[in-house]
This record gives sequence, structure tokens and C-alpha cells, in this order.
Amino acid sequence: MRGSASRADRVVALSKKAKAADSTAELLEGCIRGDREARTTLVEKYSGIVSYGVTVIFQQFGRPYRKEEIEDLSQDVFLALFDKDSRKLRQYQGRNGCSLASWLRVVANRFTIDRLRREGRTISLDDPESGESWRVRETRPDSRPGPEPQVEAAERAARVRELVTHLPPKDQMFVQLFYFQGLPIDEVATTIGITTNAAYVRKMRLHQKLRKLVTTEYEGEL
Repeated sequence: MRGSASRADRVVALSKKAKAADSTAELLEGCIRGDREARTTLVEKYSGIVSYGVTVIFQQFGRPYRKEEIEDLSQDVFLALFDKDSRKLRQYQGRNGCSLASWLRVVANRFTIDRLRREGRTISLDDPESGESWRVRETRPDSRPGPEPQVEAAERAARVRELVTHLPPKDQMFVQLFYFQGLPIDEVATTIGITTNAAYVRKMRLHQKLRKLVTTEYEGEL
């Protein structure tokens, strides 16, 4: 009896999942056709996840923001989805179990990163008001150092910031997300739009670039 009930529960769960998938597909088809009601429904249903996707990038980069700015950027994300005959929205395939909500969050992440980059506001490690800059400057050894070790640590941090500014913007973004923000490498890959394997390759190349810069700029020592 218990086994039969368990199988019945699985059937019900699969049935609900199939209905949800059909509902999502129907909603997307309406949006792509340009149906105003379908687009309104999409915005109302997923505005929360899009706003979260926008907000988290501001937080990760230590950028101050206003509620109105988040709302405007979230609206721009949806406009971008519907632009050019919904070309962006048509890219959603739902592969590997990726839900529409998860996909929209990633779209919002990338859109916000691109917007900040165009405004010249990403990866500003020398900005005294920058959250990531503050964390680097405040790095100290674990064992309560005296004044001299603190000065040495601050000098090393300053040299690290200087080295990072020599990297291309995409590499700077990788350093920011992976090293300063501590995101898992698969999330870094998703955020910047590359595969996880490519992210590992980029990490290895970044190590090589930084070692070369250390040799060139500081004669092999930080």
C-alpha cells in the first residue's frame, strides 16, 4: 500500500510539473507573439526574481543604489527581452532542467553587469568608497599584527590592486567575482556567460598573467 501511494505521489508530482511546463510554454508563446496580456503576466510573475538579479550585482560590486534605480533597470531587462521581436526571450530553451525563473535571474545579472560596465562603474578597486576595495585594504593576518605587519599588508594590498588594473576588463571581472566576492567558479561562469571549463581555463591563465606582472612590475616579489 505504501509503495502504491508513493508511486501515486510521483505521478501527481510529474503531472503538476508537466502542467507547469505547458503553462510556461504557453506564456512564452504569447509573449513572443506580442500579446500584451501575456507580457504583462510575465512581468508581474517574474518581476521579483529580475529585481533580485539586478540588486545582487550592485551588492556584489559594492555599488550604492536607489530603489528607483533597481526598478528602472528591472524594467529595462523586460524591455530587452521583448525587443527585436523578442529575440532574447526566444533564447530560453529550458535545457537541463533550467527553470524560466533561474534563466531570467541570469539574464538580469548579465544585463546589470553590462550596464555598469558601459557606465564605467565596474571593478573600480581604487575607489575608496568601493566595497571590494575596502575589503582588500582591510586584509590583515589572523594573529593580531603590530603596526609594521599592518603596513606591509597594506602595501601588498595596494600592489595587488595595481596589478589587477593591468588586466583586461573581463579578467578584472573574474577576479572580482571569484577572488573578492568568493563566488563558486560555476556561478562565476554563469554570470559572465562562459562554460565552467572555460572558467577554469581563464583562472589558470589569470594566474600566469599575474605571475608575469609580478615579475615585470615588482621583480618577482609582492
